[in-house]
Order: sequence, then C-alpha cells, then structure tokens
Amino acid sequence: MIILNETNSKNNIIFLSDTNIRDKSIIYLILFSFFLSQFYFWSSGVPQFSHIFIMGAILLLFSKSSKINIEYSNIILLFVAYAICVNFAWYLIVLDSSYMMSTVYWIFNLLFFLLMMNLNQVQINFFYEKLLFLIPFSYIVEIIIWASNLGRYDFEPRYNGLFNDPNQMAFWVLSSCAIYLYISGNGFKKITVYFLALFLILLTMSRSASIGFLMLTLGLIFSQKGDLNKRIFVFIGTLVLFGSLSYFLYNLGVFDSIALRFMEGLDQRDSQVEGRGLFSFLDYPQYLIFGAGQGAHWLYNPTGNEIHSTWLGILFYYGIIGISLFLIFLYQIFKKLSLSNKMILLGPMLYGFTTYSARTIIFWFLLAAFLLFSNNNKDE
Repeated sequence: MIILNETNSKNNIIFLSDTNIRDKSIIYLILFSFFLSQFYFWSSGVPQFSHIFIMGAILLLFSKSSKINIEYSNIILLFVAYAICVNFAWYLIVLDSSYMMSTVYWIFNLLFFLLMMNLNQVQINFFYEKLLFLIPFSYIVEIIIWASNLGRYDFEPRYNGLFNDPNQMAFWVLSSCAIYLYISGNGFKKITVYFLALFLILLTMSRSASIGFLMLTLGLIFSQKGDLNKRIFVFIGTLVLFGSLSYFLYNLGVFDSIALRFMEGLDQRDSQVEGRGLFSFLDYPQYLIFGAGQGAHWLYNPTGNEIHSTWLGILFYYGIIGISLFLIFLYQIFKKLSLSNKMILLGPMLYGFTTYSARTIIFWFLLAAFLLFSNNNKDE
C-alpha cells in the first residue's frame, strides 16, 4: 500500500493548521523552486530564481535547527568533501577559477539534499501531495508556451521552451515524470502524465532522453499490479497511444525532424563522442585514481567544453575514488526500490551517460524524492 494518496487532503489540513510559520515557509520555498526550475532567466552556470528560493529554504532550516540529520547523507558528504579537496588542489596548480565554481555547485546541491533529508513527516507528505499537482500543471504550462509560440528554438528544429537548451528541458521532463510515476497511486493520471511528458520530450528531439524514456516506460509497465494480462493490456494501450501521438506529430511536420536527428546521431557518433569528451579518461589514464579536477576543461578537450556525461565526467574529474563514493550513494537509494521503480529511476540515470546532469537542481529533486518516498512506501 502507498501511504500518500492524492485524494487524501488530511495532510494538507494538518500542515496548514498545526505547522509553524518557519516550516510552512520552507516547504513553500521548495515547491516554488521546483516549479521555477523549468524557467531559465539567465545563461547556464548562473544562479536562477529556483536556486534563490532553495537558498532561502536552506537558511531558514539550518538557522534554527540545532541538530542536522545526516543518516542518508553521510556518503554524499564524503564525496563532496573529496571533490572539494581535488578541485582545490588543482586550482592551486592551474589557477583557474572554474575549479572553484564547480565546487560551489557541489556544495550547494549537497546543502539542498541535506535540506530535503531534514524535512519532517508532515512537510514530506505535503510536499508530495503538491508535487502530484505541480508536475502535470507544469507540463500543461509548457505545452501552452509551445502552442503560443512563446518558447524558443535555439537549436532549430529542436524546441527548448524557456530552458537554455533542449537537453535541459528533456532532462527536466524525464526526471519530473519519473518522480510522478513513482509517487502517484492513480493509474489513469500516471498514463496521462506519461504521454504529456513523452510529447514534450519528442519536441526537444533529445536522443538521450528518448533512451531514458524507454527504460521509464518499461518501469511503468512492470509497475502495474495484477496478472500478466493487465500488463499486456497496458503495453498494447501504450503502443496505440504512442502511435496516435506519432501520427499527430507527423501531421505537424515534427516527426520527420525527429527521425532525421536520430539518423544523424548514428552517422556522426564518432565525432560526437570526441566533441563531448566522453573518453577523456582513456586519453589521460594518469588521472583515473584521484581525478583531474572539474575545471580548466581546455586542458583536456580542444573545444574547451566539459565532459557531456554525468558518470564519465565524475570518473574523470574525481577518479575511481570519487565515482565509487557517488555510486555507493546511489546504491543506498536503489536498494530501497522495487524492480519496477528501479527501472523508473534508471530512466533519468541512463540519460546521464551522454549528458552532464548532476549540476541541475532537478537531478537532486529526483534523488531526494525517491529516497524520501521509499521510506513511506510499504510496498518497497
């Protein structure tokens, strides 16, 4: 049985009547941050409004709390401490401030994760109930922006809405969809949110997100309670709805662009791998143990770009020591999940093989949401 239910308003009543002003302010700041994280007002790498709201929540929580719970954060604390040491050492050698900027992001995201781990039970329940509204509402807002021609095509024909690039939008949609499929107990609403997310991801034409969405789809099918016939019915229904959506996109002229982008990806895979720096750890094996630090990317990539992979990036930047700590941290979350929910979480994780996503706030929303809700889910 799933404790949280979107039809139950009891938690809302308790939260609004009994919780003090500080606790209310913290959770509303987090919710505002989640909603605003899909809107980029400045260039990437610069704090957005969503970061400002989170910082406010962090200051509110830690300014009054005499005890910080690190029960689920001890490994990520070790990782960030190690990342600080590696980046500071390389900063002293290279004297490039980008090492310090990367360090700031790790510290900020750690503080955000600690914030989520220190919410009380009433705050957690209220947070999830509001997410069940905010996620589909956000998708509808995104579709309205697209239909109104208010979004951007900075990498035409790929659509990126009010994000700075299509991959950012695709990862946000993929991650928020994974959260919804995990916490919602309503099958019809799950399917509705699933297809809204699929539509938005197809608009971005993100190959990485499409692969991740396939894993998420398998998780959705396996999560269906009941016998094999029900799962087969859900699978066939998904195919029918996917076919209908494809036909709609074909009539809009979008489907041809999607197919062309996938074909180009196959033709240009070697040059893309080189440009993304995916195999830097093979070119510079001397950094495999302790890491090359996350900064001064021009030292290892002629284009000066960072490694476009979360997992290969962490491996190169922080070595085997760093990636081992980070994977242990992720294992603490995965081991709590059922098989179907492991597949759902793997969707956004697969995305990370070809795009660097660990810096984004939605990545940490995703991990915190799965970990917190797994503690309330009797079925796990």
